[in-house]
Amino acid sequence: MDCKSDDDKSYKRGNVMSLEYYMATLLAMFRHVRIWPVTSFTLCKTFLVTTGTNISLMAIFLVLLSEIVALMMITSLKLFANIIGVICMHVTGLIKWCYCIRYNEEIVHIVTKLEKCHVLCQQFDNCEKVSQIYKDEMEYARRWSNWYLWWSLCIYIYGVIHWCSNPFLAHLLADHTNSINQTFRKINLPYIGWYPIDIDDMENFICVYLLQFSGSISSVLGIAWFDAFYICMVLIICAQFQYINTILENTDFHNATFALERKLKNCLDCHVQIIKFLEMLQTFASPAMFVQCIETLVLICLVSFDVATVEIAFHPEHIFKLWSLFEYLILSCIQLYVFCFVATRLEQLGTQIACSVYFCGWERWVFKECQSNFSGQKDGLKYYNIKRLRLVQMIMLRAQKPIILTGGPFYKLSLETFKVIISMAISNCIVLRTMSETDN
Repeated sequence: MDCKSDDDKSYKRGNVMSLEYYMATLLAMFRHVRIWPVTSFTLCKTFLVTTGTNISLMAIFLVLLSEIVALMMITSLKLFANIIGVICMHVTGLIKWCYCIRYNEEIVHIVTKLEKCHVLCQQFDNCEKVSQIYKDEMEYARRWSNWYLWWSLCIYIYGVIHWCSNPFLAHLLADHTNSINQTFRKINLPYIGWYPIDIDDMENFICVYLLQFSGSISSVLGIAWFDAFYICMVLIICAQFQYINTILENTDFHNATFALERKLKNCLDCHVQIIKFLEMLQTFASPAMFVQCIETLVLICLVSFDVATVEIAFHPEHIFKLWSLFEYLILSCIQLYVFCFVATRLEQLGTQIACSVYFCGWERWVFKECQSNFSGQKDGLKYYNIKRLRLVQMIMLRAQKPIILTGGPFYKLSLETFKVIISMAISNCIVLRTMSETDN
């Protein structure tokens, strides 16, 4: 890659998009749920946003409270597994949403730090061709971030709608000979819970049903927004690492001296800032990711057990329940897999920087420069090498340390951890299945 670069380190191309462009959709949603602070809203709009957020969080809390009370009254292992699986979703949604609101200033600081990394990457090399490479990598990250955001929102909302519509679908597909005698009161609620009112009353049933539906929708929204933010941050850093690797691997060290030395210094500056950013992200997201890992482990275990204990019969209620449980189980696995996949990808790209620096041809560049400036002077050759060799050594040594994202103090986010959690959940499910058969 042969490009001419000027010496102005503060140079920045005006046609490069700001970081906010690559996060526009996510930040727009955050502004309407009190996660991202805004001052441009009118007083009326601010009131509506605050009220809507508080109502959503209260709905999750009330549904969760009713489920916990019902859980304390249950002695059946099968019903216990059924309620715990749903509680996991509501607890995770409430924690993630409240966590983002509580630490919204930290989110702003994280994005500000990422903006600094974004600017440094733009200053890495001022060549138009190199600038286009960075744009392409960032655009790739933006598309996948937006795709994940919309996919998670759509699939989570669909899952809640499907789960909450199962009682009505089972009611409609029941035995037609008895459909005339069936009443609205015989339809079960989507989630098991305890309520201090008569659920057989139609008005009370509608109110409780709407509470459960709104609480579940709010819960999955909180999950989707936090997950999308975390994935977006990691994908952008992956794009920046990929950009640095591409530049280093395709650099011609035969045609330049000072400009290429500056490029290595910029590489070091970018890497240092990215590491600092990842430390901030890790500090912020680690508690929530720990909850995510525990929730997925418990959920997969108990939902698998619930699936294994469902009576296999061609009855509408059983069919719809199995369908919903399979969807719930698969989505939970996919959710954790995405986290582990991007974390593994980040670790690979971070480690690859050391290889990119090593194989970029720096040794030929140093030797050629030494020959042209200190021909025949052994002491001068040694002194001239030391400066550049230390620069290369610093980058390689720091890049060799794996970048590890964790979920709390126990779980390292990686594909290996994903396999371990799935295996552990299935093993626990088998144990519960055996215990259930023994009790019966």
